[in-house]
Amino acid sequence: MRRWLALMACVVLTTGCVSVSPSSNKWTIESRVDIQTRLGLSYMKLGRLEPASLALGRALALAPNNSRANHAMALFQLRLSDRAAAESYFVQAVNTDNDNFSARNDFGGYLCQTGRIEEGLVQFNSALRNPYNDALYISQLGAGACYVTVLNWKEAERYFLLALVGRPTLALALYQMAKVAFSQADHLRTRAYLQRFFDSGAVSAASLLLAVRNELQLKASDLVLLHANRLRAEFPESSEASDLTRLMTNAND
Repeated sequence: MRRWLALMACVVLTTGCVSVSPSSNKWTIESRVDIQTRLGLSYMKLGRLEPASLALGRALALAPNNSRANHAMALFQLRLSDRAAAESYFVQAVNTDNDNFSARNDFGGYLCQTGRIEEGLVQFNSALRNPYNDALYISQLGAGACYVTVLNWKEAERYFLLALVGRPTLALALYQMAKVAFSQADHLRTRAYLQRFFDSGAVSAASLLLAVRNELQLKASDLVLLHANRLRAEFPESSEASDLTRLMTNAND
């Protein structure tokens, strides 16, 4: 037990535990694959791509059909911008474990980002039907974002609202709903969702710029100034701050 706890500390903290080679008589193949996959993901999170590649390669050498290891390798290949390789690992991940909803979410996002909307939605809907999916809001957000790419506001809104049913203060869903409302020129609803977004404690340069644009449409000069000043103060080097300067210049012409 002590050896296991020490090993997991290495996985979580990645403090110098570069490799793990448990002897085959004490560790199952499944345990060894899980450890190497966790190591690979931890290294990738730290930006240490070479040891990440080695760890994930060891995991797949032990179990080429392991769904979680293939999913992790797909994410690694995306990090390297190798889409063809990433897709092959995604396919293997979902084909070898139909219940891997996390892999389906990431695969769906990848497909939607590359313009393959229908294929992406198949992955999200499969994840949503999975009775073991304990993070439905991620699948709902993904499906909603997929519909946004094809400007299907009605379906996008349906999925974002589903995410908010279970998590009313989910910042990303609130922001996405604000964007959907703004795209439909529903400026009062845009204001309401942005206010809920800010009340949740979230803020971003993009959300503040959207707030400025929305309040300009509502001719609420005091709120325009409020959001503009906050954008300049909190995100002075952002591209949105530069866009704000042009926006305000045009608004004053």
